[in-house]
Amino acid sequence: MSNDPYLELIKQQWPSIADAYNQFAEQQPVMLVDVQNAEIHAYPFEEFVMVLDAPSRRQVEAQYRRAVANRQMVLFVRDVENKIFQSYTLALED
Repeated sequence: MSNDPYLELIKQQWPSIADAYNQFAEQQPVMLVDVQNAEIHAYPFEEFVMVLDAPSRRQVEAQYRRAVANRQMVLFVRDVENKIFQSYTLALED
């Protein structure tokens, strides 16, 4: 069993995450779940990656390329209170 507290949040929010992703599926967006604001956002990859520092940008670019190649999405959870900015690669449902 994982100790990741955000996996349950992602599971609970999955219908909303999937709906938001599907609205922009052709653009293969990067998803962001904002814990404090209880919001789900879909960002164009190029826009999202530009706000990251260079080392993070390279890491996320590689993660994103792998995700797209494997029919997956990249999702970030932002929890400002706990200073968490965590990425996940998740399978897309048919």
